[in-house]
Amino acid sequence: MDQILEKIKEEQSEFTTGLKKTAAFFHKDPKYFAVHSAAQIGQKAGVSETTVIRFTHKLGYAGFSDFQQDVQQLLLQRSSLMDYVETKKLDHENAPPIKGVMYHDVENIIRISERIDEADLEKAVTVLASADRILVSGVRSSHALASWFAFALDLVIGNTRLFQNQMDDVLLRVNELTDKSVLVVFSFHRYAKETLRIAKLAKQQGVFVIAFTDSPFSPVTDFSDLSLCVQLNVKSTLDAAPVVVSLMNSIVSNLSLQNAEAFQARVKQFDALKADDFFQNG
Repeated sequence: MDQILEKIKEEQSEFTTGLKKTAAFFHKDPKYFAVHSAAQIGQKAGVSETTVIRFTHKLGYAGFSDFQQDVQQLLLQRSSLMDYVETKKLDHENAPPIKGVMYHDVENIIRISERIDEADLEKAVTVLASADRILVSGVRSSHALASWFAFALDLVIGNTRLFQNQMDDVLLRVNELTDKSVLVVFSFHRYAKETLRIAKLAKQQGVFVIAFTDSPFSPVTDFSDLSLCVQLNVKSTLDAAPVVVSLMNSIVSNLSLQNAEAFQARVKQFDALKADDFFQNG
């Protein structure tokens, strides 16, 4: 499946709106492509049968049937267990069950690190380092990711705030941002409308938007200036989380190295606080 996803990534810049919708539907439900006709897929994706066939041609296939056979071979000949369980099936036969899952996470981290563009990561670091204000947003299963990133950014460079969906007024928070500010959003499968709304609003205000997401065709990419895609063959944010955390950590680490003097000054300021009442020495 990786080779099909990689080919989609290579060709996506030339996709029409219809081809983008087809690609987004393929990423969401590749198994549907394995067992349904081009006409049925088109109806489900909201495009014409011709667009589905054109999509397969763009990927280098002679026709839809050749593409479908490839998808069937990649998907249907594997175990029929649930998707989440499938991701826990590892090649490390002698690995203990719990550590085996950790090995699988490591493999995913390596896979995404090879796939993601280094220039995009450098752009994220540069934009965040120069921002006058950073707002971070993520809801539901993405809230924990957004919370950690906001905390880490505020610790390293400051001027960072986590958007609290149940407490903050979205208009007020976005109105505080300028054309030198950055909004960071986390938007994964099922794509919460709250996240899409704040990204759209910030984009309209001229704010630079960075999106952590699971597909170059996810809805949030329409409102982001830079999309960092953790594209795995699963829909669960639980599976994506270890890779996203590793990606965030590498960005934060590079931020601390890019301006080492400012970071050291923040560390000294932080350590100078008398915080004996907050910690229990062992």
